[in-house]
Amino acid sequence: MKRIFCIATFCVLSFVIEAKDASINELSESVRTLTGKVEELTKNNDELQKRVSFLEDLINKKNEEEVLANKSPEEIIKSAKDMIKEKNMNGARQLLKAFISKNPKSIYCGMMLFYIGKSFFKENDYRNAALEYMKSYKTNPTGSKAAKALYKLAQCFKELSETVKCKSILEKIINDYPGRFAEKASKELKKLK
Repeated sequence: MKRIFCIATFCVLSFVIEAKDASINELSESVRTLTGKVEELTKNNDELQKRVSFLEDLINKKNEEEVLANKSPEEIIKSAKDMIKEKNMNGARQLLKAFISKNPKSIYCGMMLFYIGKSFFKENDYRNAALEYMKSYKTNPTGSKAAKALYKLAQCFKELSETVKCKSILEKIINDYPGRFAEKASKELKKLK
C-alpha cells in the first residue's frame, strides 16, 4: 500500500511539475510576445515622432515665410524676443536666421544675431552664444547692441572659464564704449583680478 501511495504521489507530483513547466513556458512565451509588441510600439512611436517633427518644421517654415512677408524687422525682433521668453529657442533662431538669410545687408542683422546669441545663452550653450555675440558685434560695431554684445561675450567667456579672453573683452568695453556697459565691465574686471 505504501508503495502504491508513493507511486501515486510520484505521478501527481510529476503531473504538477509538468503543469508548472507548461505554465512557465506559457508565461515565457507571453513575455516574449509582449516584449516584441513593446519594441514594435516603440519603433512606431519613434516613426510618428519623426513625422510630427517634420510636419512642425514645415509649419514653422510656412509661418516664417508669412511672418517675414508681413512684418517689419522690429516686429520680427519682438516676435523672436517673445519666443525666447516662452522658451521656444529654436523657433526664435529659425525666424531670425530666415530674416538674415533674406536680408543679409540689413542694418538689423547685428540685432538679429544678438538675439540668436541670447537664445543660446538662455540654454547655457555658451560656445554658440559667444559665436553669435561676436558676429553681432562684428556686423555692427557701432550699433545699439554692440556694447551689450561684447558684455554678453565676456560673460560667455567667464562661464567657459576663459578668463584671459573675458578680461580682454571687458577692457575693450571700458576703452571703446563709455557709459553703462563700461561701468558694468569695470566692476566685472575688478571681480576677476
